[in-house]
Amino acid sequence: MVESSLDLSYNNFTWQDPDQPACRENVRRILPCTKDINCPKYGCSLNVNCGGNDLTVKENNQEVVYEGDGKVEGGTAKYYRSINNYWGLSSTGDFMDDNDFLNARFTEFVPSTNISGLYSTARIAPISLTYFRYCLENGNYTVSLHFAEIKFTNDNTYSSLGRRIFDIYIQGQLVRKDFNIEDEAGGALKRLIKQFNASVIDNILEIRFYWASKGTTRIPNRGVYGPLISAISVNPSK
Repeated sequence: MVESSLDLSYNNFTWQDPDQPACRENVRRILPCTKDINCPKYGCSLNVNCGGNDLTVKENNQEVVYEGDGKVEGGTAKYYRSINNYWGLSSTGDFMDDNDFLNARFTEFVPSTNISGLYSTARIAPISLTYFRYCLENGNYTVSLHFAEIKFTNDNTYSSLGRRIFDIYIQGQLVRKDFNIEDEAGGALKRLIKQFNASVIDNILEIRFYWASKGTTRIPNRGVYGPLISAISVNPSK
């Protein structure tokens, strides 16, 4: 057996003062180590139009504004935070075989369909996609995840053979494994809403979608795989 040693004498280590906050303390649990994170007020909802623009939707006889993230660029390691409304997203991975070296957008759009505007756009990710809401009042919430498979078709063409499979985590807990939008919705281009219960105890809600290397990767084109989400809405449980 060959033994080796590591000389650390040239490293300038410093001891962290107990008064200094750690990166993962409270609200920094899922946010980078920044000094400008504070909660002047706490909210109790989240509405995001993933991959699209701001959109007003009528729900339960009232108008609800879904804030869009369509202008958020893509990238192998992307982090975005909406300062005014206390939510954000992070995305990891690169569709390395799609010939898109700039990764300008990790969003999808389908025109001229019978589905509503909330489901005609979506955000995608090659590996992991995480949405978070911070400065959220503690309590029990209903998380509504809105889906529509807009990259595949329902006909007998090659585009109908694609299969998108990914996992869903809420607050770090696996809530759906090998999730397939088409199977759940009964086909492509059909809206689907899946609801989950979540408990918030530290003013943070985390929703993560993860591709575990399952499903097709080159139908109808190279680089069509990974999680896809159309919209997210979070409200206090009744």
